[in-house]
Amino acid sequence: MQNDIVQDIAVLLSYTMQDLPDVEPLKCPIEEVKKDDLIIKNTMYKTAKLRKVHLELAELKGLKILHCVFFPDPNYNLPIFGCDIVATEKTVTAAIVDISPIKGYDNWDDIREISNEYNFKGKRPLPLWGDDVFSPYCKFTRLSEDIDTANFYCLVMQYLRIYLLEVNKCERDTDWVKTMLRFDDQIYYCDQQRKNDKTRGILEKLFDKDFATNYIDNVLFDKPIMRVAL
Repeated sequence: MQNDIVQDIAVLLSYTMQDLPDVEPLKCPIEEVKKDDLIIKNTMYKTAKLRKVHLELAELKGLKILHCVFFPDPNYNLPIFGCDIVATEKTVTAAIVDISPIKGYDNWDDIREISNEYNFKGKRPLPLWGDDVFSPYCKFTRLSEDIDTANFYCLVMQYLRIYLLEVNKCERDTDWVKTMLRFDDQIYYCDQQRKNDKTRGILEKLFDKDFATNYIDNVLFDKPIMRVAL
């Protein structure tokens, strides 16, 4: 069933997060939200190479939402992994997965090969704000058939596998100029993601503008902080 994809991928992501090397819990500014028909649960972790690994699960009037992002520490030459799903009781209206580029990362051969194996009938156009933060291998689609749902799960699993291989072999970069370029890229990624009016609109309607801004800026897309060693 299409709407089971949220739970299936949530389990996949959760096990992946907990199996990261030297992983430890990261305190979440807002762990849980309950308001009328809305329930949001947030789980966060961190490692030496990933400053934040976040899984958000939400339900609202028959709607199930999954949001996940792996933000690397800018000291490591790693891209950003992201996955989002919006599902009704009958269909998946939006499913997106990507390994988003940052300056200096150029190991795309395996990702390109995997991406070329998957095509979806319900392909959707990216929002304008996402044109220059997503990679050419981003998949954004509706999932109305079981075969597409199964393929999307497999694609997420394959992207995660490649991403974790990159994380495991990556060494700390001592070139501060390259680190700052990655730092700036991650800030830009967060700025662009904050332009998602659909997320903001839902939160403003249920709460208010201040809550929406705080949640988007400090829970979903908080920017990296550059710490200088003394």
